[in-house]
Amino acid sequence: MVGHQFLLDAGPKTGKGTSLTTSLRHQTMKPNKRNIPLTLGILFASIFLANAQDLKQTVKGRVTDIVTGSPLMGATIVLLDSNPQVGVVTDMQGFFTMKNVPVGRHSFACSFLGYEDAVVSEVLVGSAKEINLTIRLTESLNQLGEVVILARKDQVKPNNKLATVSARSFGVEETKRFPASISDPGRMALSFAGVTNTDDTTNEIVIRGNAPNQLLWKIEGVEVPEPNHFSEEGYSPGAVSLLSTNMLGNSDFFTGAFPAEYGNATSGVFDIRLRNGNSENTEYAFQFGVLGTDLAVEGPFSKNYKGSYLVNYRYSTLTILNNIIEVSEGSVPTFQDLSFKVNLPLGTKTNLSAWGIGGISEDNQDNAEQVVPDVFEDEIFESKTYMGGINLKHFFSNNTSLDGAISYSGNRSDYDFSVDNRFNGNFFQERDILRNSAFRISANLNQKFNAKSTLKSGVVYSRLAYDVLSDETSDSQTAILVDAEGSGTFLQLFSQAKYRFTENFSTTFGLHASSFSVNDDFVLEPRGGFEYQLAPKHTLSGGIGLHSRRMPLNQYFIEVEDGQGNVSTPNKALDLMRAIHYVLGYDWRIIKNGHLKIEAYYQDLRKVAISADSNITDSFLNGQFITTALVDSGKARNYGLELTLEKFFSDQYYFLITSSLFDSQYRAGDGNWYNSRYNAQYTFNVVGGKEFKAGKSGNNILGLNAKLLWNGGKRGTPVDLEFFDQTGRVRLLQDQRNTLEFADYWRLDTSISYRINRPKVAHVISLDIQNLTNRQNIDEMFFNTRTRTMVPEYQLELLPLLNYRIEF
Repeated sequence: MVGHQFLLDAGPKTGKGTSLTTSLRHQTMKPNKRNIPLTLGILFASIFLANAQDLKQTVKGRVTDIVTGSPLMGATIVLLDSNPQVGVVTDMQGFFTMKNVPVGRHSFACSFLGYEDAVVSEVLVGSAKEINLTIRLTESLNQLGEVVILARKDQVKPNNKLATVSARSFGVEETKRFPASISDPGRMALSFAGVTNTDDTTNEIVIRGNAPNQLLWKIEGVEVPEPNHFSEEGYSPGAVSLLSTNMLGNSDFFTGAFPAEYGNATSGVFDIRLRNGNSENTEYAFQFGVLGTDLAVEGPFSKNYKGSYLVNYRYSTLTILNNIIEVSEGSVPTFQDLSFKVNLPLGTKTNLSAWGIGGISEDNQDNAEQVVPDVFEDEIFESKTYMGGINLKHFFSNNTSLDGAISYSGNRSDYDFSVDNRFNGNFFQERDILRNSAFRISANLNQKFNAKSTLKSGVVYSRLAYDVLSDETSDSQTAILVDAEGSGTFLQLFSQAKYRFTENFSTTFGLHASSFSVNDDFVLEPRGGFEYQLAPKHTLSGGIGLHSRRMPLNQYFIEVEDGQGNVSTPNKALDLMRAIHYVLGYDWRIIKNGHLKIEAYYQDLRKVAISADSNITDSFLNGQFITTALVDSGKARNYGLELTLEKFFSDQYYFLITSSLFDSQYRAGDGNWYNSRYNAQYTFNVVGGKEFKAGKSGNNILGLNAKLLWNGGKRGTPVDLEFFDQTGRVRLLQDQRNTLEFADYWRLDTSISYRINRPKVAHVISLDIQNLTNRQNIDEMFFNTRTRTMVPEYQLELLPLLNYRIEF
């Protein structure tokens, strides 16, 4: 397209990420290196300010059956590192309260007659906020009286017990602890095996070589748009997460062969859970950091009722500062968001909850940052992302439960970019005005027949609405790319069973069905998996399944005009893309509190959207908005080998080493195979950290963390220089699509934090430093028409992120 003719495969058509990147790189985010020693000095000096006090806290929670979620009365919870040992028992609704737990890290063991024991390890107990645990137990297959010695359980096993492979759980601590994650679960996941991104300034998540828009996001069991500020649904992932760590509970992340309940995904699944607020005491948290200023409040509705509320509000810190003093000569990215969850128990068998997340963001660039004389650029981007729902859970019996949800979500984005070249009189403008919304009704029935057999079945009905306008203006001529509005339905049904032959061997098998009204496509997706414990420390697992994914709605309604003036929408006939996942995994409990995990996978993709013109080798798999007619005759393949060596947090330290070798290619209309835009081919991560007790009584905690990230370089397509010399226009060499590979990407990140525990209040000061060595990693290569050479644009430089948090 004309507006991007100087870009060499510069990514998605829209420029929202570019404008925010510019703000981060060239404005307030540039570090003042002289202030870093002063900041560190203040941070270390605060270590000696804490008073010596014996601080205690309350740990409470609930114990439930892992399949149905039914409460378990009479379960015993023991504080493992206490002397003498301290224990409590759950009440009729499965709740427990353990008072006077010393501040620090503790592990808790839970046991219940007829169920396997569970251990919750290294829980950080602070002085300000009470700890609320949810412990899920698995019914044992052993008869009473039989003695079985079980290996210590894996701390990252997914909450969803229908998953057998390529899945793990994560909590708030990992999200906060990993350097440069800036409390964002998406950025935290970049340390996991097989996960990469291509842009420092966005929340892009590339899983096993698949485009970021192949990922499914779910919150509270409901499909939602990408929960990020500055996003455009389906194409631009955004830059700042809407998800506050104040709201997060334990959640799951899948990278392949996911259970049958997950549909409309071909790369992976983020299954986010929100925690309930404190049902007994009111608590507050305030946070002031470079990216945002947060205020959270939670508490009960009444003294003798287990209902609770949790609310978090955040506003852009840069905007606040810019209203006081000018922190930038140009624009400052502005955003704000509000999140809440209300939990309302309705008796002993029914629970109602309501939740919502919404954000507003804008980033408007103007000529204040003009760098080329006589060339004036204006860029306006505004977006709104919102989602919310009402969830109902009802227990028909201890073995049968029903989960229902009604939700509404959407994304609105306005993008207007123009270039006025007053030197030669050329003018270019492009606009994208998108409105996407979804109303959903879902219901899941969970049935546990006995300790061996469980079944989960459900249905999801989605009513999708869209209003799309996309056009380009060159000088005085305007070309309409998409101008459509309307609605469609997406119906999904699933059923998945799990059968445990023995304590060491279990299988899952299920079926997912998807029906999309826009293209009248219907897909049956069989899935299955197994997990076999070969020995107490060795586990073999596998999974296979068919998965499908629809494209963003505006891609289906591209308008194409033939030579006689007739306009059609050929992309409406495109079938859903299919992907068959094959995964085999091996897990070795190589150390007491850690494991070695190896996974091999192959993904066979069919019905891939490619250009209808065989002379054009582009594909939807490159993650870009394509303005021409497409056909679904393309194919693709992703395969690789992943290794994870991990020590869970224990003895005050942890580490995570992951390595991935992979290949990602697709077949275009000319019959040839090409690298996908995300085929980095290898990625390597090392993350580790150590905590130190500080203060006179050891109540305070000093944390040090570091992360090394090394990926293969990004890809681009060469320019046809002969065609440029003849016509003065830029055209890519189609038969060399994605053959250019930029220099390897690597980055060193560090973080330091200091937690000061005082009676009823806690202070946390942290400093994250992204790209500590100031490495210049190439973001894109631009073709300079004057010099006929490729000019690199680099990603973020050294970036310090200072944050202060108080809990009370």
